[in-house]
Amino acid sequence: MSGDADIVLVDGKVFTGARDRPWAKALAIRGDRLLAVGTSAQAERWRGRRTTLVDLRGAVVLPGFIDAHTHMADSAGERGWTRLDGTRDLEDAVVRLRKAAAATPRGGWVVGIDWDEAKWPERRFLTREDLDRVSTDHAVVARRIDCHVGSLNSRALERAADLAVVRGFEVDASGRPTGLLTEDAFGDFHLRFETGEAGIEQGLPAVARMAHRLGITSIHDVVGRAGWTAYQRLHHAGRFRVRVYAMPRDSMLGALVDAGLSPGFGDPWFRLGAIKVFADGSLGAYTAALGAPYVGRPDDRGMLVHSPTELRSILTMAHRAGFQTATHAIGDAAIRLVIETLEELQDSAPRKSARHRIEHYELPDDDVLRRTKAAGIVASCQPNFVGQWSGPGDVYETRLGSGRFAANNPFRKIVRAHIPLCFGSDGMPYGPLFGVHWAVNGFFEDQRLSPEEAIRAATSGGAYAAFDEPEKGTLESGKLADFVVLRGDPFETPDRIAQMRIGSTWIGGDRVYAIPSRS
Repeated sequence: MSGDADIVLVDGKVFTGARDRPWAKALAIRGDRLLAVGTSAQAERWRGRRTTLVDLRGAVVLPGFIDAHTHMADSAGERGWTRLDGTRDLEDAVVRLRKAAAATPRGGWVVGIDWDEAKWPERRFLTREDLDRVSTDHAVVARRIDCHVGSLNSRALERAADLAVVRGFEVDASGRPTGLLTEDAFGDFHLRFETGEAGIEQGLPAVARMAHRLGITSIHDVVGRAGWTAYQRLHHAGRFRVRVYAMPRDSMLGALVDAGLSPGFGDPWFRLGAIKVFADGSLGAYTAALGAPYVGRPDDRGMLVHSPTELRSILTMAHRAGFQTATHAIGDAAIRLVIETLEELQDSAPRKSARHRIEHYELPDDDVLRRTKAAGIVASCQPNFVGQWSGPGDVYETRLGSGRFAANNPFRKIVRAHIPLCFGSDGMPYGPLFGVHWAVNGFFEDQRLSPEEAIRAATSGGAYAAFDEPEKGTLESGKLADFVVLRGDPFETPDRIAQMRIGSTWIGGDRVYAIPSRS
């Protein structure tokens, strides 16, 4: 047995995530697999003359983080666009865009992303008039952080004139376009300026480096055709060292079925996964489908992206083709519709362990929680949203009111109901430690988990949601050697998790990131 390990790591505080043996001190690795997980003495039995020995010096080791809802291919294509997150106010956003316009050839696109009016004193969306102050020589588009709202200047609106009849193209009382596009209209318009597969392919290696720095070893990435193709090319070239469970948008479903591609096609580095479907919009855009009206909008309960009949048709096609589905549903009305549809679908066409998912799942009530468990559905949630928008006076409260907003993101109820829970980020922002922090330190009791529960949702929960639990998600002998070493201890100081850093990230036994040494 001695001499078999390539690497032995000893004297750590290893949270394995396994239910029967959650703690260990050391790891032994050969190739891309864990040989042993246990005491330092047990791991050192695998040590030979060529074995690299790593002294962890008491550092915390966790399974590699699995971000179960990302848009990293999209992020790769957005490199070079103007970031508007962190702007102090609306005028600050305008100034940033104006600087970008000054550096853009006349007639070119000026694209800003991630503005969030909830963080501005004005508390209003960017409009046509605001962006006309940026430039009248360029088409200017600024996308809200949730990607469900876009603001256009007059020049950009000229390029969107044919969308005036599409749902989500907003006009004022006189019929004049305000510059705001939501959902269908903005989705169609987005295709006119977004980056193609070459740009995505070029940007993905930098996105992988970001993932490594954040301790992300696997992602469930929502992709269109361009992203799917870019990933395939980089995968064949071995140039994207993050494990990808690709979730194609439902517009690709017919082509995938016609091509004879089945779920699980691929390998441990790049694999075909769930079909991404939209049921509703977002709370920030006032388009999440609610059972009761938005605050200050007595006639507005949001919207369904598809009619109930259309949604049933899409989910049925995916289910009968053997695919898992991952349906975006934020509002309570949308979540209930998806649950009812999946219940009916699974009753009419039973499938063993379909593991259909609901993405976001932000406002489930007690009846929906019970039915979610009974239907075997996975709750795919974003705890970073709690930190971003669940505080006093922020989006959940301003959209839902004081009587409803405390019910958002009830992770504790989800876990207590024994519903499979996985955590992702939706890229708002990326960073599992930030999400884990807010799952532990939420504003409301029903949001709060123990550090162990939150870390499991960010690791083994994601593995379960992608049918990967035999391979990863916990640190156990025979599984892939995907893990992170922390600077800090989330179990001893849970109130400081968001300030902790990744010391090193390991994927398949290779150290792909190490925090720069302090000089």
